Amino acid sequence: MPFVATKTLGRWLTWSMVAVLVVSVTIWIVRRETVPSKIVIATGEEGGLYFALGADLKASLQRRLRREPEVVATAGSIENVDLLRSGGADLAIVQGGATALDDLTVITPLYPELVLVIVRKERGIEAMPDLLGRNVTLGREGSGMRASAVSLLARFKIQPEEFGNNDLYFRQLLDTPGLDAAIVTTGIENRDVNEVLETNQFTLLPVVDASAVEMRDPYFRRMEIPPGLFSERPAVPAQPTLTLATTAYLVARHDAHPDLVDAALAAIHEENLRLRVPTLIPRHESMRWVSTRLHSEAHRYFHPSDDIGFMANVMESLAAGKELLFALGAGIYLLWHRWKRLRDRETQEIIRRQKDHLDQFLEETLRIEAAQMNTTDVEKLQKYLDDVTRIKLKALHEFTEEELRGDRSFSIFLTQCANLISKIQLKIVSQGRG
Repeated sequence: MPFVATKTLGRWLTWSMVAVLVVSVTIWIVRRETVPSKIVIATGEEGGLYFALGADLKASLQRRLRREPEVVATAGSIENVDLLRSGGADLAIVQGGATALDDLTVITPLYPELVLVIVRKERGIEAMPDLLGRNVTLGREGSGMRASAVSLLARFKIQPEEFGNNDLYFRQLLDTPGLDAAIVTTGIENRDVNEVLETNQFTLLPVVDASAVEMRDPYFRRMEIPPGLFSERPAVPAQPTLTLATTAYLVARHDAHPDLVDAALAAIHEENLRLRVPTLIPRHESMRWVSTRLHSEAHRYFHPSDDIGFMANVMESLAAGKELLFALGAGIYLLWHRWKRLRDRETQEIIRRQKDHLDQFLEETLRIEAAQMNTTDVEKLQKYLDDVTRIKLKALHEFTEEELRGDRSFSIFLTQCANLISKIQLKIVSQGRG
């Protein structure tokens, strides 16, 4: 009997292991198949920053998920949220505070968006109340840009109906001389904003009560725009300008598949997107910019240590085999922790080597700096200019570690290169005039 019992027990254990394997594979297949075959990304106006960012996201998701995402141009945040809720989109870029996100979840904050009150020069507009009765565009219906503008105007007891032509896209300032102003909320990399402000036909009004708005609204922060941010000659703005900033978010439904969320997070935080969007919020700072609910997979991404407690709760809830599973989980965690330490050590070694290499680049630029001071020969100056440009491009290509790119020494190097390039260019120009 003992032999039979042992044999039966062994058979049961064998079949139990097979059952666990089958169930695990089945769950994996089911979860794998729930990733949408067609991924729709709701963005914003064509030519705007949301649309450009959606295109970058599409390329990365296509590589990671072997799907063909579709980037949809929309009026903006409010339309994007409606598309998410109706199932017409899987991911959307949404401006913080534009509309309630109660039944949706944030995947990650993207970048700050500035509130810009753009006014045409020589129209006698010196303060917000001067906008009354003017043609002021606030953005298209359904856009977060319009929602932010309406919220700001409410503080001055101004209604959108008091403006003419208030539902146009702000870029029409270039083609519509009758438009006096626009209230725009967007990232500084928006090409349309830069095109408008580089014409020297417009200036920026300060939001003088930005501190009061910040205290009352969880989505807005007080921010100062430095002189020359949008144009150097002439400087736009001409002096530090007080304004507000909100945040652009990547948003999904709460039931968005974890693989889709993981791929989106990797596309934002683990690729070279910062080269195209310098104000992209780094992963380690992301939680400071989130004021609403995170997707569960995003929470694990930004708080990986919480997975330990999560795994413990899962083990305690199992009716059978929890000790074994816990032991296996602990063993896997220890192996993962060991692997992570080795990977971190390897990463630090790579960064150390890159810093040494960066020092060599710095020495080369210093050598060129010293050499160009003692010559006025245009050919030599052009060669020095080419050398500095080559060094800068080589550094940008070689130094891919996010930690090094955020290091102060790397910023100093880029600044030194930029200053040296400008200095040599000015000398070449001056020699050409002479």
